[in-house]
Amino acid sequence: MAKATLPRGLQGSENLPQTQTALVNCFFASGPEGELIIPRPGIDQLGVSFTNRGRGTFSWNGSLYTVFGTTLYKITDLEAGTPLIIGTILGSSPVKAVPGFNDIVLMAKDTALYTLDKLDFLTEITSNQNFVSVTDVTHINGKFVYIPTDGEPAFFSDVGVAGTVQPLSFFDAEELPDLNNAVFEFANTLYIGGTDSFELFRDTGGTPNPFTRISGARHRYGYIGGLLEYTDSFLFLGREKGQDFGFYSIGPGSTQKISNPFIDKILAGYAPEELGACVSGRIKWRGYDLATFTLARDSFGFYAGEWFKLNTLIDGFPRPWLGGFIAQHNGVYYSSSRLKLGKFAAINTDFDERVARSMDLGIKHPNNQRFSCQSIGIGISQGFNAAVGTVGLFMSRDNRVYGPGLFKSLGAKGKYHDKLTWNPPGGLGSYDGFMGVRIYTTGDVSFAADSLFLDIR
Repeated sequence: MAKATLPRGLQGSENLPQTQTALVNCFFASGPEGELIIPRPGIDQLGVSFTNRGRGTFSWNGSLYTVFGTTLYKITDLEAGTPLIIGTILGSSPVKAVPGFNDIVLMAKDTALYTLDKLDFLTEITSNQNFVSVTDVTHINGKFVYIPTDGEPAFFSDVGVAGTVQPLSFFDAEELPDLNNAVFEFANTLYIGGTDSFELFRDTGGTPNPFTRISGARHRYGYIGGLLEYTDSFLFLGREKGQDFGFYSIGPGSTQKISNPFIDKILAGYAPEELGACVSGRIKWRGYDLATFTLARDSFGFYAGEWFKLNTLIDGFPRPWLGGFIAQHNGVYYSSSRLKLGKFAAINTDFDERVARSMDLGIKHPNNQRFSCQSIGIGISQGFNAAVGTVGLFMSRDNRVYGPGLFKSLGAKGKYHDKLTWNPPGGLGSYDGFMGVRIYTTGDVSFAADSLFLDIR
């Protein structure tokens, strides 16, 4: 049998379907153990459902907090998900939480702004003197920096006092004529993003404005949405001026495009306002550092330069996954999604909804000659399933239309040496130079793999 190359993720040209590969709810990893397919975690629901949709989750002062509807809750029992009402967060937009030394700022984009101190006193600062409606906020050197909704000059708070802004505490990032719409701190440098560029500032301690633009440090990529701190950079949805949408990584000295043509084609089907609503998240799972991005109709994961699809089966149909708003607290990752709060776990459901996992790949004859396939075997995780589950094999001649599935059972718990091989009488068919393969399951089974073998004749 010949060993096939495992698919790396969402790749390929839209006009050349035979070049396309895919991973759904699992991702490619390469390390000392070799090349592997790893299943992403599921989400275990905590407690009862809420009556309004989730808007954000964050960790602060040793506790986990979450916002559902207009209510801010403190989770007093992490196992049961027991909520304690803290106060009201107006609006319906996602809530961003930015911690400082004395309090944490909670921003409902373009709607309302609050501080929460270490005694759980929630204070609205939306109408404080010199404040205007804001669309983003960050914290640097004891000061909170705010970006106004109208894209006008940024402003900053007094040191250690998030709700106090002086009349002269405004400064402009617009060396280029674009509107400000994002801000973050990285390596003690302030990044302010606009529709066409990012500009960098250092806190030099001057008065009345301590922030000085770093000459020549501009990044000519505009910000749209989905800002996420990830490893040694920040990821975001954006584009070069006048160009197509894409995902980018920005860090000291450079900005790199990280999305590929497969992802860019999907992004092209969205309006800028929809992309601006992208919800990003990060999960460190079993040593793998995963970035996630959720749009209205699609959701993706990103790991080690490769992309994979995320979804959840709702009423039997794949929908954008229920990852929701993700926060890490005491080494555990939590999610608020729709009406539910949960934590990530090694399970095959999201809030009790099924998860479908699959891999798609194509096999080409090196001389484009006709060939037949007698059997396919996969080195998949065996012996870890509480109950016997099935995995289906689907074949295609064009990598677009697949035939009926051939399902095989995985071994039950403890059957570590069982092998999964599809070897029906008469084989798996003949192919004119190309064979598409899909391996798929919705079962409650471990979908980790380290090899794929083909008996080609």
